[in-house]
Amino acid sequence: MPEPAATPLAGVRVVDLTIWIQGPVAATILADLGADVIKLEKAGEGDFSRNARTAFGVEMRRPERANLLWSLFNRNKRDVALDLRHPRAADVLRRLVEGADVFVTNLMDDALAALGADEPTIRGINPRVVYARGLGLGEQGPRAADPCMDTVGLAYSGFMYTSSGDAQRPYYPPGALADVLSGTSLAFGILAALMRRNATGEGQTVSSSQLQSLMWLQTLNVGVSANLGRPFEPFDRRDAPVATFNTYQCADGRWLGLGVGAGQERQWCVLCQVMSLEHLLADERFTDLAGRMAHNRELTRLFDERFATAPADYWLGLLRSAGVWVSPVNRVQDLTDDPQVRANGYLFETTDGDVAPALPFSLAGHTVERRGAPSYGADSDTVLADLGFTADEVADLRAAGALW
Repeated sequence: MPEPAATPLAGVRVVDLTIWIQGPVAATILADLGADVIKLEKAGEGDFSRNARTAFGVEMRRPERANLLWSLFNRNKRDVALDLRHPRAADVLRRLVEGADVFVTNLMDDALAALGADEPTIRGINPRVVYARGLGLGEQGPRAADPCMDTVGLAYSGFMYTSSGDAQRPYYPPGALADVLSGTSLAFGILAALMRRNATGEGQTVSSSQLQSLMWLQTLNVGVSANLGRPFEPFDRRDAPVATFNTYQCADGRWLGLGVGAGQERQWCVLCQVMSLEHLLADERFTDLAGRMAHNRELTRLFDERFATAPADYWLGLLRSAGVWVSPVNRVQDLTDDPQVRANGYLFETTDGDVAPALPFSLAGHTVERRGAPSYGADSDTVLADLGFTADEVADLRAAGALW
C-alpha cells in the first residue's frame, strides 16, 4: 500500500467571509481538501445560518447541538468572531489577507466596500491572492446588482420549469440547490485559479453565479433551445417519447426507472424476453425504435400492466441479472441506509455526530477530516496568535469590541 499523500491543499490558507450557504459550500470543499479555512463571523451575531429557525418548513434548531443549517456547510473550519466594522479589526483582516492564498466571499458589493473587503482593497494587501466571489445573476449586465438567494437563481435560470414537469406551472424544489451548485462551481474555479496563480505568480479573480451554474446544469436543455429553437417539453409518463426510457410502478407501490433508450436494440429484445413479453418482438408496431416511439402510449400501457404483477425487488433482480439498465426510484430518505451509498462513503459522520454528503468526487489517497463545524469564535485566540498578536493585544481587541 502506498503511503498516504499529504492533503491536496496542505499549506493553503483561505479567508472565508461568507454567509448562509453558497459561499460556505465553496469554502467547505476547500477545507475538506485540507486547506486551513478561517471563517470570519459577524461579531455578536455570527453567520445567519447559526440562528435560522427553519429551512423549507423543517426545524433547523436543535436543543443540544448546533443549528443543522450551520453544521452542514461549515465543517473542518476554524472560526474567528470579528467585527469588521470596527476600526481595530482592520489590522486583523490585513494580517489574515497577507498570509492568505484565497479570499472567498458571497457578500454584495456595498457590504464588501463597507467592511474593507472589496477586491481592490484585498488585492492591495496581497496581490497574489485568489479573490473568489459567489454571485447571484453574474458580474455584468442590468441584473448584476440584484440581491439574490436560492429562489431567485432557480427562478431566473428556468430551472423551476425544468423541475416542474408542467410547462404552465413552475415548481420550487427545496434544498437550496442553486446555492449548493454555485458554491461547488466556485470551489472548482478556485482550484483552477490556484493552479494558474502557481504557474504565473499573479493573483487571480474567479466567480460563479447561481444563473451560470444552473445553466451549466441544464446544458442539454439550454443547448436544444439555443440551437434548435425549441425547448424540451415536459411529458406525462403515460406518453413518454420512449416507453422503455420511463418509470413504472410495481405491485408493492414502488417505482422503477427503466433506462433502455435509443440505440439499445439488444436490450429491447432482452427486456421483452425476461419480462415474458416475447410476443412484442413480433408485433409490427414495435419492430424498431421509430415504431415504438410512434406507438409509445400503447407500449407504456403494456409495460404498466406487466410491472404491476410483481413487486419491485422481483423486477430489479430479474432485470439486473439480465443486464438491463434499471434502478429503484429512491426518495432522499432512502439514501441514508442504502448499501450502495454506504459502500462508497457518500455519507459520513462528523465528530459532532452530524451526517452529511461527502465531496462530489473521490480522490485516491485522500481521506477527508471529519471535524464538525466550529462553535462561535472558537478559534479567535489561536488564529490571532498565529498572526503574531500577543495575549494582551487579543484581550485589548476583545475589550474594545472588535473581537469576540
